[in-house]
Amino acid sequence: MKPIGWIPFVAGRFGRVDAKGKAAGTGIVSVLGIAFGVAALIVILSVMNGLQEGYIHSILEVSSSHARVRASRADLEKIAVQDGVRALYVFTENQALVAGPSGRQASVLVRAVPPDVRERDTGFASALTVADGVFDFSEPGTAVIGRELARRLGIPVGGEFSLLAVSGSADTDLFPRNGKIRAAGTFYTGYYEIDSTFVFVSAETGAQVFGTSARGGKELAAVKLQDPYEDIPFVLETRKNAPAAEVETWRSYNRAFFGALRVEKNALVLVAVLIFLVVAVNLYNSMRRAIYERREDICIFSVAGAPPQEIRRVFLLNGLGIGLTGSVLGLLCGLCISVRIQDVFTAAEVLVNHLAGFASLLAGAEEPPVFRLFDPRYFYMNGLHARIMFPEVLFVFVFGVFSAAAAASIAGRKITAFRPGEILRDE
Repeated sequence: MKPIGWIPFVAGRFGRVDAKGKAAGTGIVSVLGIAFGVAALIVILSVMNGLQEGYIHSILEVSSSHARVRASRADLEKIAVQDGVRALYVFTENQALVAGPSGRQASVLVRAVPPDVRERDTGFASALTVADGVFDFSEPGTAVIGRELARRLGIPVGGEFSLLAVSGSADTDLFPRNGKIRAAGTFYTGYYEIDSTFVFVSAETGAQVFGTSARGGKELAAVKLQDPYEDIPFVLETRKNAPAAEVETWRSYNRAFFGALRVEKNALVLVAVLIFLVVAVNLYNSMRRAIYERREDICIFSVAGAPPQEIRRVFLLNGLGIGLTGSVLGLLCGLCISVRIQDVFTAAEVLVNHLAGFASLLAGAEEPPVFRLFDPRYFYMNGLHARIMFPEVLFVFVFGVFSAAAAASIAGRKITAFRPGEILRDE
């Protein structure tokens, strides 16, 4: 027998017989299991990427910046013209207590930035949306506060609130006379920690309330890079051009938060991978049964001179076919669901509300409350956005294909235990 040409032919014949015979149900279940696992994993990863991208974008562009540099004014001018630097501006930040008109209080982070920060830094402008009023604090004694902070403390646009400094330099009073600040507007980023704790003021207002923040002639500056993942080359070039500068990138500044996101994503991936293990076990058992049912055919191949390893390749090709078919179906379904994830959840909400309305009509009860999967009372998000990453999709697809192939390969080891003389004795 030819060592290669007969293997695909026999594998195809076996596959066609299985598609029509009593083993068709098992094969369909195996294909659907692989498809479900691939689709579920792609959707989970895409939705997690979308959620994390929104949080990370807000943190990097509004909160931590791509890098923070504390250096003299002359060194900051050198750093601002380095390759890859998109924007650089001096800022200060201090902790404070805010009291609203109703007397409710909250701890906030007051950041003093240039009034034209949105024009200087396009990334900052893209991550921050003006919710009400104007983003203008150029006039002394004015501020722009987070929308959630304004809602929680009952601060209207144009209204005043009290600002009590709990940090700052020694040249400011703990209870300053100019502690009354007017809210010129509110902003929204989609990240609750920022929207509920940040207050933006001008450098002049910040100096009046908190005093000067320069230490040893060095000022703190926020740096935005063309590519935030090029932070290591930026640090090396900064240390070369300004050895006295203190540099901290977003990787170290947000290490705990990004580490928690990574653990959360890995946990979800681990749960989804269990789907493949269940499907692989099911495929392994179905392959073992198929091998047992074809033991006479296998023994005939052995008598005809086919080595056991080549016979195993027949069933390996069957497993690859199941894995490839299921993975392609799962890939198409997963991509379609990920791209239209918001429409999928909207359709689910409509369906549940219709069923609830029908059930209440039959029961003669009052109209049920409107069901929302992401109720703003419990979830701080406007909707779901998926981000599809090609390397992850490719990994899931390949994993789906080869998990089926691995199950078939392991099941094929039973072939070496067959004794053609004993099996074909009564044939």
